[in-house]
Amino acid sequence: MKHLKKTATVLAALSLAGLAFLPACGNGGNGGTGTFVQVERLARPAINEGLIVTPDFLNAFNQIPPTADLSDAAAPVRAEALNTLTAVGNANPAATAGAFLPDVMRIDTTVASPVGTAAYANCLNAAGSPCAGRKLEDDVIDVTLTVVTSGGITTDNVSYAGEPGNPGQGHQKLNGQADFNQAAVFPFLAPAN
Repeated sequence: MKHLKKTATVLAALSLAGLAFLPACGNGGNGGTGTFVQVERLARPAINEGLIVTPDFLNAFNQIPPTADLSDAAAPVRAEALNTLTAVGNANPAATAGAFLPDVMRIDTTVASPVGTAAYANCLNAAGSPCAGRKLEDDVIDVTLTVVTSGGITTDNVSYAGEPGNPGQGHQKLNGQADFNQAAVFPFLAPAN
């Protein structure tokens, strides 16, 4: 029985991997002759990598388009995500999985995200998914950890600005910022050329 279960799991992973050859990736029209293969996708950090712990499932899941996240072929992967959510103490694994799958960035442009406030944790839609997009300075890992563990883990202790007294941690201020979480000037990541 144990071997039958493992065989079924491998077959499910192969079925899921087969979805990767749908028209999600192909020749990008750049004059090249090869076919491109999608090896990763990431709308929100720590969803794929944090909830799917079996390497074959993770690799297969990363190769399919988000439109296939809820397909029958992806059911074994979703089951693993539910098991992971249960293991980390999530209060409602099915609702949380429904909030984060498909793994796409939802952006409600009617939600204001003023300077100095986070966008990622600014609002949740009816499914419980962050829906205000995200800013460069948003601590998306802390938000995801809080939601996934139902508040059991609220931080990875790594902020965008870094920790005082630890110059090796954190990021530089955005272009034109006097301090973190203040207005920045486009282009945000570097001074204009």
